[in-house]
Order: sequence, then C-alpha cells, then structure tokens
Amino acid sequence: MSSAPSWKELPKYPVIAGIGLLSIGVTVAWWSGTNISFLFENAEIRRGQLWRVFTSVLPHLDILHLAFNLYWLWTLGTTVERVFGHLKTVLLILLLALGSGSIDFAFAQGGVGLSGVGYGLFGLLYVLSHRDPRFTDSLNARTVNLFVGWFFICIFATVTHVFSVANVAHGAGAVFGLLLGYAIVLPGRRVLCAAGIATLVVVGLGGATLARPFINLSGQGGYEEGQWGYAALLANRNQEAIRWLRDATRYQPKVASFWYDLGIAYQRLDNRQAASTAYQRAYELEPSDASYAEAAGKKPKAN
Repeated sequence: MSSAPSWKELPKYPVIAGIGLLSIGVTVAWWSGTNISFLFENAEIRRGQLWRVFTSVLPHLDILHLAFNLYWLWTLGTTVERVFGHLKTVLLILLLALGSGSIDFAFAQGGVGLSGVGYGLFGLLYVLSHRDPRFTDSLNARTVNLFVGWFFICIFATVTHVFSVANVAHGAGAVFGLLLGYAIVLPGRRVLCAAGIATLVVVGLGGATLARPFINLSGQGGYEEGQWGYAALLANRNQEAIRWLRDATRYQPKVASFWYDLGIAYQRLDNRQAASTAYQRAYELEPSDASYAEAAGKKPKAN
C-alpha cells in the first residue's frame, strides 16, 4: 500500500484537506461549548432540513474518534482526489455522506463523524485496487482486514453496550462505495450499478423522512418528537404540538403520555373527535391514571 502524502502536500488536495480542517474546526467548537445542534441528524430532517444528513459528518465525539476518521480520510481520500480530481471527489464525498447518513438515520438513531464516508472510500478503493491499475497500491490486505475486523468489533461493542457505534452508517457507506467502484470499472453494468445506487438513495431519503416512523429499528424514535411536542404544548403552539405528537405516537403507539398530550392539543383547537380518540387511547394504555381516565370520561381502574 502506497504511503499517504505528507501534511506539506495539503494544497494539492484541497477537497480532502478542507473537509478534514472543517471537521477539526466544528469539533473543537462543539467541545468548547458552541451550539452546533443545527448540524446534527434529528427529527427536523423529516421537516425538510436535509442538510443535516451532510453536516452531521463534521462533528466528532472525542479525540480518538476524530483522529481515526481523519487519518483514514487523508490516507484513502487523497488517493481518490489525486486520480479523479477535485470536483469528482466532492461529488463522491457528498454521495457517500448522503447514503451512509440517511440510511443510518432511517433505520437507526443517526450519529456524527466521518466513519460512514471512510467506509465508503474503503469500499470504493477495494474494487478499484483490484480492477483499475491507477489504484493498484491503494489498499493492502492489512488495511482490508482492519476495516472488516473493526466493522464487526463495532457491532459487538454496540450489542454488548460497551459503546454505541453507527454500524448502519458503516455498512451503508461500504455498500455505496462498492457500487460506485463497480460502476466505474464495469462499463457494461454501469446502468445496473447506477440503478442500485439510486434505489439506495431513495430508500435513504424516504426512510429518513416520510417512512421513518414505520421502519426505524432503534426503539428510540419518537421520544425527541414527544419532548418537542410537549414543549410546544406548554408554549400554547398547539398546531406545532399536534405535528410533533402525531409523529411521536406513530413511533411509540404504546406511550400513553404522548396520546394524552395530543388530546390536549386537539382539544385546544376544538377538534373534539380527535381529542376524544387520543384521550381514549391514553386511558386504554394506562387505565389507572386519574388524569387519563378523567379526560376520557372514565373512572380510573385499580392497578
């Protein structure tokens, strides 16, 4: 495997260097207490703030997270930028960020960092290193084993609650990278590979927006929406509260408080039928709660 360029060659790789420096700046600002919440993946993506899928790659949790991702961004990304040029590298990075970030948010919790992009570059170079002479020395067996091994270590760490990792982003990034690589080296199957990439983009964007309440597997979806709905309710922003709380009940249909708060918002807007339905659902879930029983016109049941 060819060695990575030295830091003195930063000007030759403005795209990769720029992303790395921007990541450092954003991360240090976050660690210093600056509010960068507008960069994170959260429920606002479902309200059209799609830039969060891209910007969430910039912040990093700690120094090891940052250093690991920057090392591989520089090692792998400069190879891509050297061969493909600056513009194509920008487009590749954006596509890998979109693919890994949107699919991770759709099916899991979403996260921060460049690891999804890193796995995308790894998948891309894995194909190119075997089929394109320009990339012959871009990967070696040790690097391949490291990425594959780290992928499974991260899954194990997440399952055993040692630490949480955006494993879906890793896997999605790698798949996008592999498909991009095959689209480049197999002209006869380029349309098929492009169709696969387009399908995954649609799945990612659709899953991160309209379909997320129905496909998210994290078990944590809806609580953020429930909190925002409750805050809107306290501020008497009832239409906004309904919007968030309806989402919360789609994610978590068995959380009685979400239904009760939704009923209050409907009642304030004089939608009695919808309020009655929401109150009834809250009572059915927790019949011993006096507030829910009163709202539903029932008597509380003993535990």
